[in-house]
Amino acid sequence: MKWKDQLSDMQLDVLKEIGNIGAGNAATALSNLIEKNVGIEVPKVHVVDLSDIYKVLNDPEEISASTIVPVKGDIPGKMLMIFDSESAKELISFLIGQKPEDLTELNEMQSSVLKEIGNIMCSSYITALSNFTSFFMEPDVPMLVIDMFGAVIAETSILASEEYDDVIMVENILRIKNGKDVSGFLTLFPQHGSLKKLFSKLGIS
Repeated sequence: MKWKDQLSDMQLDVLKEIGNIGAGNAATALSNLIEKNVGIEVPKVHVVDLSDIYKVLNDPEEISASTIVPVKGDIPGKMLMIFDSESAKELISFLIGQKPEDLTELNEMQSSVLKEIGNIMCSSYITALSNFTSFFMEPDVPMLVIDMFGAVIAETSILASEEYDDVIMVENILRIKNGKDVSGFLTLFPQHGSLKKLFSKLGIS
């Protein structure tokens, strides 16, 4: 089954608009967390075949940092915030002044920072979806996974209640004052029927 065969351009525009709202919420939360001005742009929503992940990513076999947040409520599923290796290292360096050489050897504080940022990003998007639709949605306990980008995407897709051959990816660019721009992907794994229920609520078939 493929999302791209089911989602219209209007539906993708709605997901992008909700992404912009979520990004605004996340930017405020991150700015308060690090006491620096943070801006977040959502340039595009991608629907990508799992076999074509390499077209969006520089290297799907690169080690990445992924925060996985289960979603409970009326629109259940899973949400991931994924940063590639360099972006994850830049975030850690900017926030705590320690740039790790290897993501697979993070200490507790470095891991905690990445998980919290990913949790803020995912939770902000979940809140935006909930407010936009008036559905009850609640993030569950987040988990940080350090692994190859492609492997995380594929495994999470398989663990979803219904397997899809493609994935919805909301691109995010974080602009931190006095820091480098950092890019990441907010990735949606809605359970069977969740998106249909959401679009029906919005009157978009």
